[in-house]
Amino acid sequence: MTTFPRFRFLFVAGVALGNGIAHAQSNVVISGSLDAGVFRDTAKAWNVGTIQRSHLQFAGTEDLGDGLSALFKLRTRMDVDTGATEGAGSKPFWHGESTVGLKGGFGTVRLGRALDAIQSQDWAFDAWENYDRIASPAWDLWHWNYSADPHGGGSGRAANAVFYDSPSFANTALHVSYSPESVEGDVAKTRAASLVFNNGTIRAMAGAGKNSAGATEASYGLRGKIDALTLMGLYNLSHSAAGSKAKVTTLGALYDLGPTTLKAAWGQADVDGIKKERLFSLGASYAFSRRTAVYVEGASKRYPDDDAKSTYGVGITHSF
Repeated sequence: MTTFPRFRFLFVAGVALGNGIAHAQSNVVISGSLDAGVFRDTAKAWNVGTIQRSHLQFAGTEDLGDGLSALFKLRTRMDVDTGATEGAGSKPFWHGESTVGLKGGFGTVRLGRALDAIQSQDWAFDAWENYDRIASPAWDLWHWNYSADPHGGGSGRAANAVFYDSPSFANTALHVSYSPESVEGDVAKTRAASLVFNNGTIRAMAGAGKNSAGATEASYGLRGKIDALTLMGLYNLSHSAAGSKAKVTTLGALYDLGPTTLKAAWGQADVDGIKKERLFSLGASYAFSRRTAVYVEGASKRYPDDDAKSTYGVGITHSF
């Protein structure tokens, strides 16, 4: 994802060990993004509010020596139009992520709550990075019958879990998430894994997961860049615990014109033989700087019985 300038706070602690002093360096980064816009939803109602996500994040590392470091991440999300925590009452305060772990030559191990091994990687195969409620086909269609945490209100995040990200070998990395905990009624342990190839020009992903309710999913993505044009696609297959089968296909394109980026996407969800939704979207963003951008976008969404609805809006996002 895009990396933005951040405020950095540096702490240096000296610890006496025998006749010497060991210096452990900690780096804590405060970052986030604020987004708001004016848009019309599928109910034909006009809104002032969140189009893309707004969040506040605290992340830090400590150099432990010998190539080993400790790390943590805390991310909360909010609605700029009201100032309320996103999904207040139905989601935890640190809804985005709450993890602590270690990083070394073996890779990275984290403990806590975070996006699972598929949904932490698949954002790269959507033109809106699965981050936009108006135009992103990923937002509407992906993971149709699947939740990484069926007890957490349908989230892509696994709770009470262990996360592993391997070092990259031949431009390929393995990502694994696993929750060893169970509650009454669970039929499986929540787990997922994905293999991601990325050489800077071509990115490919294959992943599979199963949640504690017994639902399963598999995702396959491909993305490539040719000069200013980036093309991408993803196929997601999900089975609910009750046996429903959803097949989702999405395509996307980005065209870079300096500060202006043009976007287009298409997607379709076929659920148990019925085309539940077909979507086509267009958008454009203009970056005033690395931190601030404005955008305009719209989508046509078609549902069963030829019920067509349109969504569109304009917004501004500022990152820090």
